Amino acid sequence: MRFGATIAALIAVCTAFGGSESDWHPRGAALRGDVDGDGQAERVVIEYRGRPSCDFRLIAGSLVARVRPRICDDKPGEVYSGPDPHVAVLANLDGRRGLAVVVQLGHSAHTESGDLWAVRNGRLRRFAGPEAHIDYGGSVGTGSHFVDCARRPGLVLMSTYVYRPTRVVRRWFRARALRLRLVRTRSIRWPEDKPVTFHEFRYPQPFPTCAKARTPR
Repeated sequence: MRFGATIAALIAVCTAFGGSESDWHPRGAALRGDVDGDGQAERVVIEYRGRPSCDFRLIAGSLVARVRPRICDDKPGEVYSGPDPHVAVLANLDGRRGLAVVVQLGHSAHTESGDLWAVRNGRLRRFAGPEAHIDYGGSVGTGSHFVDCARRPGLVLMSTYVYRPTRVVRRWFRARALRLRLVRTRSIRWPEDKPVTFHEFRYPQPFPTCAKARTPR
């Protein structure tokens, strides 16, 4: 009788601290925003099954898509110890109805990387191209990376502050048909003691001027 009571207590503790391995649990905070363009805000979040593993899915309202970031193969230990992947930002990238979803996939010592997702024809779709679509953050060794919407609708601006010699490299991409296509690059020599005033260098990153919802950091 005592053995049965012990087993029941252990089951109760396991359930309280994570549920069964078949349950789905949120990874990071859930954001709310209109991602499908119907005028109503959806709950958008990454979920994992059971304990932290590489069984992830992106949820946006009733829409579901599986996610398997490269971190699962390159840095599997960080799947258990770190916060990634998680939904970082909802942003209006291309002027269409419905916000794009930025899924932060992983990070190095100073840089984060993310993929872009959007709803098309009633489905969650990842933008085309290799992982990752965007990088933000950085260090003296790699340069500092910044991402924002451009002033012109439908363009994404990715800029890098390069050290030694110091310069700013700005690249404009057209966001269309679930692709980012490079349309222009400009490299500018920049004095070391002069602050960079371009809007994409603001914080928080990414998408400081066009994010509609953001996970607290």
